[in-house]
Amino acid sequence: MNAKQFAKLVDRDSHCLHCGEVEAISPNHRINRQMGGSKKRDGTANLVILCSQFNGLIESNAQAAAMAKRYGWKLESWQDPLEIPVTDLCSGVAYLLDNDYGRTVLVARREQHERNEDLPA
Repeated sequence: MNAKQFAKLVDRDSHCLHCGEVEAISPNHRINRQMGGSKKRDGTANLVILCSQFNGLIESNAQAAAMAKRYGWKLESWQDPLEIPVTDLCSGVAYLLDNDYGRTVLVARREQHERNEDLPA
């Protein structure tokens, strides 16, 4: 991902969908890319912005991984990122993402935030 593509992704998501962080953020592949690529895994619908801390945590902590799957930040390899919504915990809004850095609001409601304190270190 080059700087221009990352800037478009940040324009779309604006912050970590988990905690709202705006500085220490990184792109997260919803479906892990593994070796090679595919249209499903290379599209921007397969990317979301998460903070660096939570991005690492979902790879090493089962509770964080389950949370990421519940909110659409991580998907199984057979799922289609164009069809599975992501939820922004800061706003309580659920979106469908497209492969042109766009998103469509599905549900706008306040949900109870899950916080990092709920996860083991």
